[in-house]
Amino acid sequence: MSMQPGVLFEAIFASLPDAVVVCDQEGSILHINAPALKLLELSSELRWQGKPLRELLQHYTLSDEQQHPIALASWLQSLSLDEMAVSGACEQTIMLRLPSGWTFSLNLCCSLLLDAHQQLIGTILVFHHISPHYQKALHLQRVQQAVRALNTAISNIPANIDFTFSQETPLLSPPMLFVAKQLVDMIRQVLNCWRVSLLALEPQTLRIYHAIGSGFTPEQEEGRRGVDGRFIYSDFTDKRIHDQLCADQEVIISTDRLRVPKDFPQDLITPATILGIPLLIEQQLVGAIVIYKAGWDSYYSQEEVELVRAVAAQALLIIQYLSCLHRRTGQQTRTLVEHEVHHLINELLTLASHELRTPLTGIKGNLQLAQRRLAKVKLQISGQTSPANEQIAQAEEPLAEAVASARIQERMIQDMIDDTRIQANTLTLSLKPCDLLALIQAVVTSKQQAAPDQTITLENLTTAATIPIMADAERITQVLSIYLTNALTHSPAGQSVTVRVQVEDAVARISVHDEGEGIPIEEQVHLWERFYRGKGSAVQHELDLSLGLSFYLCQALIDRHHGRVGVESNVGHGTTFWFTLPCSASGSLPTGEVE
Repeated sequence: MSMQPGVLFEAIFASLPDAVVVCDQEGSILHINAPALKLLELSSELRWQGKPLRELLQHYTLSDEQQHPIALASWLQSLSLDEMAVSGACEQTIMLRLPSGWTFSLNLCCSLLLDAHQQLIGTILVFHHISPHYQKALHLQRVQQAVRALNTAISNIPANIDFTFSQETPLLSPPMLFVAKQLVDMIRQVLNCWRVSLLALEPQTLRIYHAIGSGFTPEQEEGRRGVDGRFIYSDFTDKRIHDQLCADQEVIISTDRLRVPKDFPQDLITPATILGIPLLIEQQLVGAIVIYKAGWDSYYSQEEVELVRAVAAQALLIIQYLSCLHRRTGQQTRTLVEHEVHHLINELLTLASHELRTPLTGIKGNLQLAQRRLAKVKLQISGQTSPANEQIAQAEEPLAEAVASARIQERMIQDMIDDTRIQANTLTLSLKPCDLLALIQAVVTSKQQAAPDQTITLENLTTAATIPIMADAERITQVLSIYLTNALTHSPAGQSVTVRVQVEDAVARISVHDEGEGIPIEEQVHLWERFYRGKGSAVQHELDLSLGLSFYLCQALIDRHHGRVGVESNVGHGTTFWFTLPCSASGSLPTGEVE
């Protein structure tokens, strides 16, 4: 029995997992599905049917990804029917703050609703929730790209650039301006803030210049440069603020406390909380790094202040380092560039990883403490029939998921750091004599314990009791863990994952085979590329937020062990990932570190 179109629409509409709001041509609400009622904290669809969408959204606070408020009128205008008539849809990532105080990151897609004759009858708004884990992954990727861009800019300063530094405004000298954009971009991504500006100061006259910014539109950048040198610090703040900066003290001030000169463009001042970190060279104030936060999350923690101060110190090192380059020429300059870049990039990586790891360490500690306490209570009431048993069982699962999530995020951070060190050629290995067979057995045992419902078979095709190699044991364990995690993820239920070890001509070959769906040949050549994600599910799953670095890192690590990696797969017949390592005479080689 076929369903009527209207009934079918209602059934499909009700089954959609995302929050959906349907409006007519005038912007009045026609339908709100159950997920949308839950997301928007609404008790009834009937109460809002026929009312303007604008009226509903007035109860919420909208902002962009940096939590800068979005004006409701301009936002609705950006979702205009004219724009969608050209593209068919418009999409935007927003932060939605509910009356209850909860805040969600959402991907909002607004599409045209057409009838059978392709006539416009309304619009559909789909709110897709962006998970915190995916947000974290995107943040990590932006940090990594920003740090890498800064590294590349410093490494590629043209040999023919004018290295003469202005004594009046060193922050406006050509070498500094060459890397300034990447510097402020990196700071903005690490802090995940709204805007960052690098201000230059003429020490004698105290005139202010906008060197570069991040988060500003081209028009805003042009407007700020249009007033360069026309104003001094005292035009905006009192002497106390200037004295604090000269004393190398940070300043936190709201823009509504600034004095804005009458001839200063008013559109260049927007509501925000500003954190100013002074830049001093030889005890003289030459500028400041200015951080802008807007919206409800405009508080600066002490950790953030310390992070910006540390980055400011690195910025000063870059300035001073660049200022001395004009005294050097030719190959000597390039050698100095490479040496200093490696030093600076390691310092910046330390800062970035500390900022990202610190909250994660606290989360992991609290989760593990909760798990231990839960296990203790469970032991105390074991054997008893009590509602508490069921409550404990219900609490254990989300705790376990949260711990797993924290481990994934920790791995993502480490992958990011490893990749940047590979790009900067600063990744070191601690090579020591070790037994490859023992390493493999340990990884297989660990993975089997973590996945008791799946089977891992270890096949040792050698007759030897040990396989001596010179290697960084932690890195080889990392590679094999990635191989096994991928195989276990895509192995069908009831099918074993096989780890095979063989040695031929003093070369050990380790392979991991699964009976999964296989990988198309056109994808296999791209598996080892940075940031590559397979189109199918054979090399990724919903919790794999590795930023597409896992197999790339495997290849880089095995290359540094003088081995090779590879994959063999046919669609429908499983996949085998393998790597090789040179064997060594047991205990005969010295230990050491290599790059």
